[in-house]
Amino acid sequence: MVRGLLVLFFFQWLGEWISLATQAPIPGPVIGMLLLLLALLLRQKVSSGLQQSSHVLVQHLSLLFLPAGVGIFFLSKDVIAQWPAIAVAMVLGTLISLVLSSWIVKKQVRSDD
Repeated sequence: MVRGLLVLFFFQWLGEWISLATQAPIPGPVIGMLLLLLALLLRQKVSSGLQQSSHVLVQHLSLLFLPAGVGIFFLSKDVIAQWPAIAVAMVLGTLISLVLSSWIVKKQVRSDD
């Protein structure tokens, strides 16, 4: 499990480094996740340590959202000023997540048949 966490931290660090080195407008963690996805697709296998670490993180995912939710209370004036943009981002993000999730499930179900 420790090895899996080290892999996750490595890709997080690599994404941050690429983001800073290239001055890219994309956050480092997003770049790191894309690189991890690419590595997993090329390898076509997930190590047991990475699988265990990922499973534990997903089980406790709600705790990772807590700091962001609490931070909103301290930025209430900014949030109120930007509510239309926030609302649009939330709706679009939800719709995109639903469409992509349903597409992935359809692909998985078809591949199982």
